[in-house]
Amino acid sequence: MEKHDFKGGIDLHKDQALHLRGIDDYKRVERIYPKKVYIPVQQHIGGVPEVIVEVGDEVYLGQTIAKMDGGLGARAHASVSGKVVGIQEIDQGQGEEMLCVIIENDFEERLAEEHHEPIEALDRETIVQRVEAAGVVGLGGATFPSHVKLNPREEIHTCIFNGAECEPLLMADAALMATQGEKLLKGCKVVMKAVDAKEGIIAIEDDKQEAIQVMREWCKDTPNLSVREVPSIYPQGSTEMLFKTVTGREEPYGGSTRHVGYLVINVATTVAVYEAIEPGIPLSHRICSVVGDVMKQKNVYFPMGTMIEEVIEFCGGFNGRPSKIITGGFMMGKTVDTLNASLTKSANGLIVINEDHDEDMTPSPCIKCARCVDVCPIGLLPHQLEKNYLKQNWARLEKLYVESCINCGCCTYICPARRHLAEHIVAGQKIIKERKKD
Repeated sequence: MEKHDFKGGIDLHKDQALHLRGIDDYKRVERIYPKKVYIPVQQHIGGVPEVIVEVGDEVYLGQTIAKMDGGLGARAHASVSGKVVGIQEIDQGQGEEMLCVIIENDFEERLAEEHHEPIEALDRETIVQRVEAAGVVGLGGATFPSHVKLNPREEIHTCIFNGAECEPLLMADAALMATQGEKLLKGCKVVMKAVDAKEGIIAIEDDKQEAIQVMREWCKDTPNLSVREVPSIYPQGSTEMLFKTVTGREEPYGGSTRHVGYLVINVATTVAVYEAIEPGIPLSHRICSVVGDVMKQKNVYFPMGTMIEEVIEFCGGFNGRPSKIITGGFMMGKTVDTLNASLTKSANGLIVINEDHDEDMTPSPCIKCARCVDVCPIGLLPHQLEKNYLKQNWARLEKLYVESCINCGCCTYICPARRHLAEHIVAGQKIIKERKKD
C-alpha cells in the first residue's frame, strides 16, 4: 500500500475485478433526453419543500417547482420543459415513497428567464441568495444545502475544493475537471468570495493526472488558488481524510473544519455554484458514472428525475442477469430494489452488478483478525462496535465513539468473515441519535 497521510484506508486500485470494469473514455459525457422525468421534491438534507405547480401546468427548464418556506432545505426545479402530468408519491427503491413532480418532456428545452449580474458586481449576501434560489446542494453525495454552507458563522481563511473522487469506478468529477476547467476556476473564485477566503486549494487524487494538468493550467494566473495532488487511497474523498491529508491536522472532534478556518466543498458543487450566478442556471442536471454490468459503461449527463431503467437502456441494457443496482459509489452507495426509482442530485454513480459478479455475503463468526481495525481511517474498533450493537449495549456503543464513523465501508470490504460491519455500525449511530433526542 502506498504511503499516505491518514491511518487506514484501502488501495482499491489493487482490486483487479474493479479495475477491469471502469469507463474507458471517461472524458466523453453523453446526454440523455428522457420522455418523462419523475422529480422528487426532496433531494437534500433537510425538510420537504412545498410543491408550487399543479397538474396541467406548462413549465420551463429551470423553473422552480417546489420551494422551502423556512428551515434547512433546498428548492427543486424542472429539469426539462414541458407539462406537469402528475404529482404523486413514488417508491424510490429504499423502503420509502417520495413526493414527485412528473413532467412530460416537450424536448424544446425552453429556459426560464434569468438575468443575473456578473460575478464582480455581486456581494457575499447576493451570492448566497443566488445559490439558494438555484437549489444547489452538495454533489459529492451529502446533499447539504450549499447556501447554508456558503454562509458560515465561522471565519474562513482557506477553501479546499474536493476533487478526490476516491470511490472505485466513478469518474464523474474527473470528467468535469478535465472538460470544464474554466467553470471550476470561476466557481472557486465565487465560493472564496462568498466566504471571504484568502486561499483556495483544489485537491485531486494522483491517479487523475489529466485533470491535475488541466486545472494547473487554468490556475496558473491565480496566485491564491493552487492544485494539490493527494494519494489515491480510499476514502481520501471524505472531508475528514482530505482535510488531514491537505493540512496535516485532525478535524475537531464533534466539530467541523470550519471551526479551524477551512471550508471543504466538492468540485461539482463548485461548478453548480458558478452556474447559479453566471449565467444563472438552477441545478437541474448533473454527470453520473454508469458502470459495472451494463453493455456500455459511460458518463451520462442527465436531468434530475430520470428513471434508472431509462439510464440503463441508454447504456445498452444489462450485461448478464442483474443482481444488485447501487446508486452512488461502490463502497458507500445504496442498493435500490426497483428500476422505477429516480436519479437525483446525489447520483454521482449508478452501479450494476450481475449474478456472476455478486459475491456471497453470508456472514460467518468474527475471527478477531483485526483487519477492520487496521483499515478504519477514523481509528475505531469496528468489530467491537458491531458486537455491542448486536447486544444492544447502547451505552458502550456510545463510549466507543460510534458517532464518529464516516460509513466508508472499509471494514466490511476487508472482513474475511463477511460481517456486515458498516451496516450495523450505521444502524447503531441512528439508535444513539434517537436516544439523545428522548
